[in-house]
Amino acid sequence: MATPPAAGVIALKPIAHAKSRLAVPDPLRRRLAWTMALDSLAALSRALPHVLVVSDQPALEAELRRAGIAVDVISESGHVGINSALSRGAQVIRAQGFATVVACVGDLPALRPESVLRVLEASRPHRRSFVADASGVGTTMLLAHDVDLAPQFQGRSAAAHHASGAESLSAEEIGSPIADARRDVDTEADLAVAIGLGVGLATDALVDHETGWLGRYELITATQWCDADGEQLVVTSSGRRIVLPVAALGNELRHARVGQRLHSVEAEGRVLSAWL
Repeated sequence: MATPPAAGVIALKPIAHAKSRLAVPDPLRRRLAWTMALDSLAALSRALPHVLVVSDQPALEAELRRAGIAVDVISESGHVGINSALSRGAQVIRAQGFATVVACVGDLPALRPESVLRVLEASRPHRRSFVADASGVGTTMLLAHDVDLAPQFQGRSAAAHHASGAESLSAEEIGSPIADARRDVDTEADLAVAIGLGVGLATDALVDHETGWLGRYELITATQWCDADGEQLVVTSSGRRIVLPVAALGNELRHARVGQRLHSVEAEGRVLSAWL
């Protein structure tokens, strides 16, 4: 008998308000919220045939597609909060013919597709089930087969999901500890653990692999091209000249115009990643 199709849903709030507990410069905090969402969506999209994002951010679908993430985006339509947004997304997914809904938080930068598939398979004996976060207090994933999703995210969500009748999926049921699927990120300590586990490509672009931590945030201004190396020189706000490789611009910019100001992280005199 064919396995019922599954689809994923993630609710994303505006980046300006996300990850407020991370003690890093605001532009880098916002960038981290974005890259962690990209990595979460990339893993979910590789594991599942369809992923839906619920958000009221203008032009989000186009921004995600430019970043290489092909997902559908619907508005919250007045539904306030993550649980209402996820419920709305689950209803749309069911109407599209998917029997199983996999709701996931958007701050799992180390998430791997194989872990999503392990969780999905382990959830099959239960109508509703969830994955507790690394602390055991929160929830990173909630799954529902042919029943209402009934999400209870935020706060002590693991206990709330258990009280609502959902089964907590253990490492024994899943077949591995799936640390990557349990490591959501709210603090710098959480981020350090996620980096140690191995984050996805988007977040990894911000990491200085010599130190195992984030590169140094800099506001930079583009200057002339170095034609011989195919790289550009930029000047930091403190007056230092550093190198901006073309690859550091990612999918968002083909090149930086002379005089253009960008946010960046750098290490050893080279820009690791730059963005508007």
